[in-house]
Amino acid sequence: MKITLNKIDKSIQSGSGVKDIKGFFMHFGVLCLLSFCAIPLAEATTYYVSPSGADTNRGSSSSPFKTISKAAWIAQPGDTIFVREGIYRERVTPPRGGGEGAPIVYMAEPNKRVIIRGSELWSPQWESKGNGIFSAVPDDALFNDIRSDYVDHYNPFKVNLSSTPYQREGRREWERGYPNADSTIVYTCGQVFVNGKQYKEVPFRKELEKETWYYEAASEQLYIHFGDLNPENQQVEITTRRRIFAPITRGLGYIVVQGFIMEHCGNNYPTNFWVMPKWGQRGAVGLGVGHHWVIRKNVIRYAKTFALDAGHVDQVGKAQAAHDNLIELNYILENGSAGILSNSSKNMVIRDNVVMYNNTMRFLGRKRWEQAGIKCHNILYGEVCDNYVAHNYLTYGVWFDNKFPDSRVSRNILLGNGRAGLFLEMSDYDYDRLFADNNIIIENKENPVYIHDASGATFMHNLIANSPQQNKYGQAVIVHQVDDRTRTYHHSFYNNLFINNPITMDIDYPSQLGGKQRSDFNVYDAKPKDKVFRINSATQDVPPWTEEEFLALIKKETGSKDLTLARPGFSGRVPLTLEEWKTFWKFHDVELDANSLLKKGSSVQYSPDSHELVINIPYDPEEVGSKNHEFVDVDYFNNEIAQNGKALPGPFQGLKKGTNKFKIWEGLPILDKGELPDPVTFSSFEP
Repeated sequence: MKITLNKIDKSIQSGSGVKDIKGFFMHFGVLCLLSFCAIPLAEATTYYVSPSGADTNRGSSSSPFKTISKAAWIAQPGDTIFVREGIYRERVTPPRGGGEGAPIVYMAEPNKRVIIRGSELWSPQWESKGNGIFSAVPDDALFNDIRSDYVDHYNPFKVNLSSTPYQREGRREWERGYPNADSTIVYTCGQVFVNGKQYKEVPFRKELEKETWYYEAASEQLYIHFGDLNPENQQVEITTRRRIFAPITRGLGYIVVQGFIMEHCGNNYPTNFWVMPKWGQRGAVGLGVGHHWVIRKNVIRYAKTFALDAGHVDQVGKAQAAHDNLIELNYILENGSAGILSNSSKNMVIRDNVVMYNNTMRFLGRKRWEQAGIKCHNILYGEVCDNYVAHNYLTYGVWFDNKFPDSRVSRNILLGNGRAGLFLEMSDYDYDRLFADNNIIIENKENPVYIHDASGATFMHNLIANSPQQNKYGQAVIVHQVDDRTRTYHHSFYNNLFINNPITMDIDYPSQLGGKQRSDFNVYDAKPKDKVFRINSATQDVPPWTEEEFLALIKKETGSKDLTLARPGFSGRVPLTLEEWKTFWKFHDVELDANSLLKKGSSVQYSPDSHELVINIPYDPEEVGSKNHEFVDVDYFNNEIAQNGKALPGPFQGLKKGTNKFKIWEGLPILDKGELPDPVTFSSFEP
């Protein structure tokens, strides 16, 4: 088993992962790639790009190119493309990669804003339709992203979204036979921005209101509701490119992309991406099934759907694994569906990023499953660590789907996401195949941890707190079966702090596709008589018992006569006290929570302005004891975790009785919606 995060190792071993490029500086064309570039600098060439340049120039500092694409076409392994301040309206498609020790580096000018946009300025002859609505037909010449990798049209407005957003049921759902779907509801891949503000698409002209737009496919008219604004005096931008920075050639390696703001593109939602090439995972930025890429210190925002793909299915039913890629210190903000999506990736590291406000189009429902702050399918030896993943709408913070062997989720802040903080789905493993440790998972709208049809995860030293009180969700941890694809068992919970959760554990009965679990040395914020543990009947797609039969079964196995079904909300759930919980599992030859403690009266408060986390506990944490594991040897702050059974619960080994105050985020400054980072601070920032 490969776990490389011990002692917060910020670099990946050169033999098995991407190399670190911290210490990456450039001044007046002098390039220093510490621990990344082994070739003599004299052998490399730096090409310069400037909005005031020309593609007929030499690409030198005094004679720069005008487009990044021109420099990309020329650059060879070991070369650097230095892009000066300004706005570049193009799609960059690297034709080649670098080599080991000789990457091709795309670098934005430090301390400046270098913006690549998938949109063009649009100043048509407007036709007034009354009530603040104007229309025009976009000239086809604006849509210059005519690429061979588009299965459908290059014009985003002429491509329909593969699934319907905003929780509506439209044409795509009607085509799939969903009841109550409206075949006339159609959304496109286009986008409209007025004075930098993103306007919302509506599927019918009659729904137009201030700051919305509608595309009429038959006439190719684009209608925009400007309200009280005169369109002649506004800066209008429309997406004319499907992507922003992504190669056409698959499998390129050793490419560094650093320091850019990349925004506005018309990519599609990746519905059934594994069998539908035209709906493949294609982010605004894409690695093209590449290897040894470094995506660092970029802002990626305002993609129609999602920001970044790092490995995807390239042919129908055939996954090609990207490998040894590093995604760090980026802002992934305000994208239509997801932040980062990946399918079939090996040795990928996602760290120190801020991933916020994604799924702005509120995708939710059947065939709208490809959204989250970070979602990875089939991630092998992957690391998601030290990220701030917060306030992503109606979706999950981190979602691992369809296999995640020997991977790790560590030291992340998963805060206030619209569904669960961490979601695991589709795996069938023995114990200890995924480690989730030292995470702060708080204030998520449904659950801190949600698991279905998955197995093999170990949760250690996490803070799992402040779940909302609601009928259906609100459990700190829910583990159940929703389909018959795989099994849901072999999960472990050790040394965790559970605070202010209306339900603590909700786990499926250990039969059918359920099975044994492990749990011990946790601290639960509850009293002895509180029925905050649940056994649920969801051990397969259709439970094998009626509710009454299931209740009778649990009564028999616990020896408790006063049990009732949990209502309303999920059916087939029986609440238990801690002692009833222990008795139930002993009946199934499993000793759960033998050393866990009930300690009522703890609280957690987090201030997003100061990043101060306050934990009040009414007990001495040294009395709890701990389960040891060699892979989990440091805490959230890189302090050593004792391996003698005396480690403290939760992610902070400095925890003490009473009031504890921890500043939990010293990473990239957290931004408000619509805000960009200060370029000087961003350029100079090191974690």
